Amino acid sequence: MTATTSSSSVNGRTRTVADKIQVSVHSDMPVYRQIVNQLSFMVETGDLRPGQVLPGARLLAEDLRINRNTVARAYAELGEIGLVEGRGRTGTFVVGPGLASADSRVRERARRILESCIRECVALGLSAVEVQSLVLSIAVRAESDLLKVSFVESDAGRAQRFAAELEVLVGVKVNPLVLGRFEPEEERANLVLTTFPLLAEARALMRRPETEVVAVVVALHVPTLVRIASVAEARVVGVWCGTHEQGVTVRDSLRDVGVENVQVLDGLEDADLEGIDIVVVPEESTELTALLDQKAEVIQFGYVLDAASTRMVGEVVRDMQANKRNGTSQVD
Repeated sequence: MTATTSSSSVNGRTRTVADKIQVSVHSDMPVYRQIVNQLSFMVETGDLRPGQVLPGARLLAEDLRINRNTVARAYAELGEIGLVEGRGRTGTFVVGPGLASADSRVRERARRILESCIRECVALGLSAVEVQSLVLSIAVRAESDLLKVSFVESDAGRAQRFAAELEVLVGVKVNPLVLGRFEPEEERANLVLTTFPLLAEARALMRRPETEVVAVVVALHVPTLVRIASVAEARVVGVWCGTHEQGVTVRDSLRDVGVENVQVLDGLEDADLEGIDIVVVPEESTELTALLDQKAEVIQFGYVLDAASTRMVGEVVRDMQANKRNGTSQVD
């Protein structure tokens, strides 16, 4: 498979997907987002049709002279919104707007608005490439006027869940990010949210001076705390999380409700579990739960966002939006 798998002919010359995509590393919009937006537009307008195969991430990255992970991330997001589908070694196939996510009606309305404007531009004598460049430039400037917020977590499920909850609570789009699965230098968020155990790591990654990094408090579900407290008397509880810091947070929450015999587990080998009666693990650890079930009683826990933290985030968002309107970038 080559980068010419999805192509069209213009003036006798075959144009590849790479020919149709324009990216700029100097833009405020991350490169992966530029690719997502342009490929989405091609699918919505029928320039890329259902069943067509996109060029491999490595080949497209070489054509665009960018990092392969950047293209892979763009393809992953296109898959999440239902525009493409990865089929292993066979490649990444265009699914089409008909199976896209719930915002397809909004996208269709935007397509109609753009189509009317673009036809006028073409009638004025602009070429398709000139119109594409102009639309991208205007879109980048328009998006730069919006407050961009991301939420960083070590687990993809929690990142998506907390980002979705915060979107509703603070009224802005929140982009979920997973540690180790994004390029920090390409993230142009104005505000990065994370949990306290990951605050130092998130700040080390997000080194742009105009990016604010703020931690929110998350707590265990109350029913989980009650259940553990009810069975933990005279028993030893071991807590295992993705990071030691998160384990300490869970341990402290349990101690706050009177569970004294709590240890943070740094491993799950037999030696680590010696003397442990109950193992507390995150709710997304389904396979781990099945593995441990034969060694100790297992209780899964979930996190919830602290109400005071979400109110604080709302205040930060409002301050930053006001600063953007006033032409400044820092929170007082």
